[in-house]
Amino acid sequence: MPKITILIADDHQLIRKGLRILLQSQEQFEVIGEAENGIALLQCLQKIRPDIILLDISMPDMTGLEVAQQIQLQTHSPHILLLTMYNTLAYIEEALLLGVSGYVLKDAAPHELFIAIETIMRGEVYLSPAISAQIMKGFQQKTPKSSADQLLTQRQLEVLRLVAKGCSSKEIARELSISIKTIETHRSQIMQRLDIHNMTGLVRYAVKMGLVD
Repeated sequence: MPKITILIADDHQLIRKGLRILLQSQEQFEVIGEAENGIALLQCLQKIRPDIILLDISMPDMTGLEVAQQIQLQTHSPHILLLTMYNTLAYIEEALLLGVSGYVLKDAAPHELFIAIETIMRGEVYLSPAISAQIMKGFQQKTPKSSADQLLTQRQLEVLRLVAKGCSSKEIARELSISIKTIETHRSQIMQRLDIHNMTGLVRYAVKMGLVD
């Protein structure tokens, strides 16, 4: 069977050399190029066409994500496997939106990298388990706006909106024509239902739900 050809892009020479040795220890892989930054990588792609690019996110001149965007504009672009130390949700989401084929952390075991490459070559997407966990966590935190209506009554939504605007209990009571004691009860119930127990958290939630700007 033909070998899977790989180009390694990382600004650290030791990492590039280490990856080359690791990958070429497997007979199914062949490293056909290296690049120390994004510009060098794009120049390499004018001369060679690897099956997969192992791409770091943090590089000088152009970030890995900026390079990935440029590569995806090309006809018959290679598969991109991000190999990075960053497991930040923002990076992960942007990478997936750009159409990268895989996201593996640098502290992964060698066999995980091999599995990732083979998975990508089958036309599938590979994500490290830690990355999948981050995506799930982010998904759970992105509560749909309608969930505020499910968790809180209409009156509690009104109280939350005024609390987030910085109104005191006395001001809210006057605005809604109810007693201060009732306002305090609503505030306590809101915190309990949302599992948010400080003012900063309530304000952030109200902004997230579109109750205040």
